[in-house]
Formats: sequence, structure tokens, C-alpha cells
Amino acid sequence: MRFTRQKWLLAGITLASMGSCLSVPQTTDAQTRPTNEKVLYLTFDDGPSERYTPKLLDVLRETNTPATFFVLGHRCEQFPTIVRRMQQEGHELGNHGFTHQDPAKQAITTMTRDIELTDSAIIRACGKRPVYYRPPYGSIKPDEIAYVHRLGHPIALWTVDSEDWKAKSSRSIVERVEREAHPGSIILFHDGISTSRYTVDAIPTIIKDYKAKGYTFRTLPV
Repeated sequence: MRFTRQKWLLAGITLASMGSCLSVPQTTDAQTRPTNEKVLYLTFDDGPSERYTPKLLDVLRETNTPATFFVLGHRCEQFPTIVRRMQQEGHELGNHGFTHQDPAKQAITTMTRDIELTDSAIIRACGKRPVYYRPPYGSIKPDEIAYVHRLGHPIALWTVDSEDWKAKSSRSIVERVEREAHPGSIILFHDGISTSRYTVDAIPTIIKDYKAKGYTFRTLPV
């Protein structure tokens, strides 16, 4: 899988001066302006995974920590009970496409159908339509943004990439996050890939360390 590595974001959509394709956290509708408030937003992509997501949910429940999960439609269909658990335990659900296809390489009609299929899968699983859409790879063309908005979805990317997708240990994830995250950060993790085993091991330390510094954790604002 290809993942992007830039780590900044704009609150709101501005098409002027953008290139033909946005590849990552250059735009989002998730309102996280500079703040002194010690709050962080944990977000997880590419799940649910039967192997890793339940373990992650256990950690979040034990630490009373809410998060936002950007789920894949086909995995929602495979594991609806896990999606239902996410919703029941107070987490926010987001749309991450049906099979992780790059929107910038799709026709708009294909991208739209992909989003709609995922919305339907999430609704069937937990009875609630997701608010945010996060394009796979953080990749979306400027002319696609309006179509996403017409479907009723603000776009949410991230400001800190944990780089868990290439991690070789949980320690490397902890060190990167604790080096990069600051008040208001939206942190990208994954719960549906092979290296998610390191993510599951890293999350308790990240939560413990930041709570010790006076931070709170929230789902993305809706």
C-alpha cells in the first residue's frame, strides 16, 4: 500500500493555487485551528480488522479514550459486529472508501459510488451515517471535493502521521507521535494492516504519556 507522508492541514477548502491533485493533509474540513487547549484526536484507517481492531477497542475502553475510525466499506460488510461495537462504545465512524482505491485515479462517478456503498455498509452495521470522508492515501483532486460535499461529507485528513504503516516496533510509533503531536493534532494510525500489531501495542503508552501531561482525547468535532 502507498501512503503519503506530509503532515499539515488547512481548516477549510481553498482551491486557488492548488495543483491538479491533493496528496494528503493539505486540506480538510475538520476544524482544528491552532489552539493552546491540550486536546488530541486519534484516528484509525483501513479497518475494521478481525485481528487487531477488537484489541484496540479493548485498550480504548479500558483507558476511557474516544477515537475516530475511518472504515472501509467491504470490511464493514465482513465485520459488522466490530463496527457496531465502535459506535456503541462512543467512537466516531468515518468513510474511507469501499476498497481503498485512490480517488485521484478514479472517475468522479466511480468515486461517488464508492463513497455511497461505504455509507450504506456503515448504516447497515450500526444504523448511523458517517459524518467525515477521508480519501484513501489522503489523495483527492480539487474537482472531486465539491462532489464529496454534495454527498454531505466534510473531508478530514490528518496533521501527524504516526508512520505505523512502516513501523518495525511499537517504540518507533510512540517516539514519532510524541515528537510530532501538539495541542489540536489529528493523528493518523491504522488498525487494518499487518503493522497494526505495533499500533495496538503503542497506543496505551501514547494515551498514558499524554494524559500525564494534561491532555484529553476526543473524536473529530461534528
